[in-house]
Amino acid sequence: MAIVLPSNKPVHPMLQAKRPIIVTGPINRLGDALAAALERGDKGIHISGNGRDGKTWGVECLAMHSEWQPFPVAFFFLDYGKPDKASENYFSATFLQAADMKAVRHATGAESMTRACNMLIEKTRDSRQEVIAIVVNEAQRFSEAEYEHLVTMDNMLERRNKRVFFILIHQNDADTGGKQSIDRRPPSHVTGRFYSMAHKFTGLLWGKEDSIDFEDCDVAMALNEYDDGPKFPDEATGVPPTAYFARHAYASGYRMTSQVPLFRESVKELRIKNHLDANAPFPMQSFERFVYFLLVRIAWDDPNFREFSKAQVDQALLWSGYIELELSKKPAMSDVPHR
Repeated sequence: MAIVLPSNKPVHPMLQAKRPIIVTGPINRLGDALAAALERGDKGIHISGNGRDGKTWGVECLAMHSEWQPFPVAFFFLDYGKPDKASENYFSATFLQAADMKAVRHATGAESMTRACNMLIEKTRDSRQEVIAIVVNEAQRFSEAEYEHLVTMDNMLERRNKRVFFILIHQNDADTGGKQSIDRRPPSHVTGRFYSMAHKFTGLLWGKEDSIDFEDCDVAMALNEYDDGPKFPDEATGVPPTAYFARHAYASGYRMTSQVPLFRESVKELRIKNHLDANAPFPMQSFERFVYFLLVRIAWDDPNFREFSKAQVDQALLWSGYIELELSKKPAMSDVPHR
């Protein structure tokens, strides 16, 4: 079924190409870790976790809110590649290109690094931010040389009275960066600056069996964001996503949080059928797609919807790509999922 959107009305965020970020338990825990590291005076933090759990999503969410910050923070996001040679020029050029600036072909490494630092300072010149948080995706690709470049950048910015805070995001299940990458802990002078605090980011935790306590169950807390979260078209006159896509059921008291036990049952059955551990965190990518399918493809399309059936939940779980992602973490297993 194709989704046909009205051309003359505001489009619900869940129907747009880039769907909205919701606040989750893992994001709140990440915020606590970042706040503690910043308050302590650290110059960086190591964030590790599996791919598609929502690490970058989480940092982007925190960048849009300031309540958790002990000091005003400006964010700069960087996606790091796999260079054949981890030169200072390549490192600096990555920063400049991320800011839509051109690298000077014949510049020296020191000149390129100075331009990158000037660009970062410019990002906070007209604002009250006291800290520049540099978020590096795919930091597991770093070689020892890249860590030395981090030290150089930190020194240069410190001399300009700017505090830099590196958020180094590592993919636990990614290949390392080849011959340039290091397979051990960075040197002590690097560890002391950027690795004195680490945080393990997870998917959504289920908590105790059949729990729907928001403090204990990340899945229930995330579903509550759809039940009682941001309203559309505005806070004054709008309704949360569950009410928008399941209007009659919501008016009769239905909430997605009420079906957490059913959702958990379907996930466990699918995992066991595919020879995986019964209990595991729900990756944020799969969870968001799962909820989208339930609300948009099932509830919104059914004027008589009252609650989701087991068959519909199973269908949404398969559509989300959940089992393909989970099986990819177990390369020794068969790559043909049991549906």
